[in-house]
Amino acid sequence: MVRLFLQKRMTKKEKTYHIYLKDECLFKDLNEWEFNIIWRRIYKSYFKEDITYSEITENPIKAYEESSY
Repeated sequence: MVRLFLQKRMTKKEKTYHIYLKDECLFKDLNEWEFNIIWRRIYKSYFKEDITYSEITENPIKAYEESSY
């Protein structure tokens, strides 16, 4: 079961988000759900000109196949 979970995770593109205030990282590796909650609250309330974010998309890792000789 763990192997199946890892295989699904390796083939799916993962997005994470980092939120910065004046080029300093406030939040790192947020999933989309976490990012949306935090971003809406911070951006609406504070620092509109100083707050930025970056979206990181990981490419899926190809599962290694066993080589036979």
